[in-house]
Amino acid sequence: MIIDTLSIIACLIIVLLTATSLFANPFIRRIQQKGYVDPQLVDEQHLPNVTVLVLANNNAQALDAHLPLLLTQDYPAEYEVVVVGEQSDLHVETAIKQFAQNKHLYATYIPPRSLFMSKKKLAVALGVKAAHFDWVLLLDSNSHPVSDTWLKSMASHMDPDANLVIGYSNYDQDTKSYYRFDRLRNDCYLLRCAQRSIAYRANGVNIAFRKSEFIENDGYRGNLHLVNGEYDFIVNKYARPDSARIAIEPDAWVREETPTPKIWHDRNICYASVRKCLQRSFGIKALFNIDLTMMHLNYTLLLLSIVASAILHNWLVLAVASLALILTLVLRTMAAKKVYRQFGEHIASWKTVFYELYIVCHSLATNIRYTKSDKRDFTTHKL
Repeated sequence: MIIDTLSIIACLIIVLLTATSLFANPFIRRIQQKGYVDPQLVDEQHLPNVTVLVLANNNAQALDAHLPLLLTQDYPAEYEVVVVGEQSDLHVETAIKQFAQNKHLYATYIPPRSLFMSKKKLAVALGVKAAHFDWVLLLDSNSHPVSDTWLKSMASHMDPDANLVIGYSNYDQDTKSYYRFDRLRNDCYLLRCAQRSIAYRANGVNIAFRKSEFIENDGYRGNLHLVNGEYDFIVNKYARPDSARIAIEPDAWVREETPTPKIWHDRNICYASVRKCLQRSFGIKALFNIDLTMMHLNYTLLLLSIVASAILHNWLVLAVASLALILTLVLRTMAAKKVYRQFGEHIASWKTVFYELYIVCHSLATNIRYTKSDKRDFTTHKL
């Protein structure tokens, strides 16, 4: 076997690109819980009073199933559960009346029609005004905490210097694994961003914010006409450097009901419309694109190197490229597996590489759907 200068240079390029692509991976940049305190060891005397604001969203069945989990939280300080429903929705009213005797429960209602204003954002605004406490923890009715110490775990991060607490949430475990993978991977960007600099947006339905700031800064002013983004805009508008806390311990997790394929696709399309109105999009979007570009560039170079070196009988380059490909597959899978375990996601490790490669196709399909969609569907201003 002849080792020439060109082969050595090719091997060095392969090694450097492979190493770079392995670090350009959100699963490598793991999120560490700073200041984690076991819920059983929390200083209960310093826990704030909290309002849990639940958006009914015309989903009486989910409300009926999940309200008991919220009304029986093990929380030593005062807390209330404010449910915001729609007037004349008899099913939601019936679900609420079942728990009318519970001292924690309150209800308020929005009108069945809201011109030039998103119903969900109107529901949040009315719920915040109805809240008796400064800290407001926002949830959808189709989501539920996984623990009866969820509220205590979230509240343990509500220190005097914080104005946002972003908790981890994902779909139920019987949801398609790619849906959960995609959401978890995006959370690796968003939670790390909130922890290390300034929060960008919320990827789930488990956030807490201060009523006083929301009222003082006119709530959703500037984007009330946009149908979606009620969680995203709160985080994006009110985040300050080092003001957000993340709650990723298991007791703070929230699970959402399994979405239908249409709901899941619609959520991605809606984010494509919301993203244009969010501040600080460039940095996190650039990092996302760099990661994907490096991954695909690495795979492309390795496969081309293997094919070319096999044809040219360059066994050195073939060996190095083959080894680099194996290491890439193994290390990327191992990195993802650690994050799956950290967040309690039961996703088959062997699917990781295929899911990562599918991201570009999914993003392209979402952009095409958004381009073909009627843009009036994303706003209450139909004219």
